[in-house]
Amino acid sequence: MNGDDFAQRPAGGASATTNLALSLLAGVGSLDFQERLAQSLKQHVKVDAGLILLYRRDTAPKILFNDWCTDRGLSDIRAYLHGSYRLDPFYRLALDNGDDGLYRLNQIAPSLDRSQYYRDYYRHSGLHDEFNIFVSLDTDTKVAISLARRRSHEIFSGEDAEFLQTVAPLLSQAVLKHYRDLRPEVLEDQGSLLQSVLAQALRNFGRSVLTPRECEVAQLILRGFSVKGAASRLGISPATVKLHRRNLYAKLDIASQTALFSLFIDAAASAGNASEDPLIAYLGRRGQLTGQLAPH
Repeated sequence: MNGDDFAQRPAGGASATTNLALSLLAGVGSLDFQERLAQSLKQHVKVDAGLILLYRRDTAPKILFNDWCTDRGLSDIRAYLHGSYRLDPFYRLALDNGDDGLYRLNQIAPSLDRSQYYRDYYRHSGLHDEFNIFVSLDTDTKVAISLARRRSHEIFSGEDAEFLQTVAPLLSQAVLKHYRDLRPEVLEDQGSLLQSVLAQALRNFGRSVLTPRECEVAQLILRGFSVKGAASRLGISPATVKLHRRNLYAKLDIASQTALFSLFIDAAASAGNASEDPLIAYLGRRGQLTGQLAPH
């Protein structure tokens, strides 16, 4: 999923709310609940970067789901989890016992662009508008659904805000129903498992179709390295990095870093064997739909 693949919201607020409610109900209790929730929302609101996080007092957030397509790729998420979260207005509000419901970044932090959080982290992400929906699981634990827009797209409209305000109680009910029988430590295990799966998928990504050097370049791009940074890391020239990038883009039938990130997320979600290239399962599934053959 990425911001270039925006779906159009169905006409009629009541119809859209009903459709979302049905989608959420169908997803409750499923292993891919978080992905279904995000997909359901994206059918009605344009979102570039989505996260579902677990906030607990005295510990770093746990990522339950992410499909971030930001300027620096996966390095944005790593930077956030390694300390930037402590300055996040949403995180601080959640732990200050902020009420459940919908919050907008420019409303809870009107001077964001003058804050240390903005200077150290947010301005580098390429994002410029964000909503969070808080759902309390207990007095010390919240699930936060984060929906953000890149600077290359307009901020959320008044209609978007109104729709999210309307469906926030539905989202809260679905989250509570899904997690009501899970202890917080179970959620932490889910978050840790997701990060472990993503790390393994990144190490194996592209091995079935790319050369070893092209794989290294793809991994560095996904980790947010610039051309110069990748060249320095690999001990080759920037021109050679660009050549490998052009070749791997051609082999993967993509044309941008955003498309590469989107392909990686889709492939990681399709991976059935942690030890193999996630593209194998993804391209096999796509081939069933298009008639194309997966790599051998």
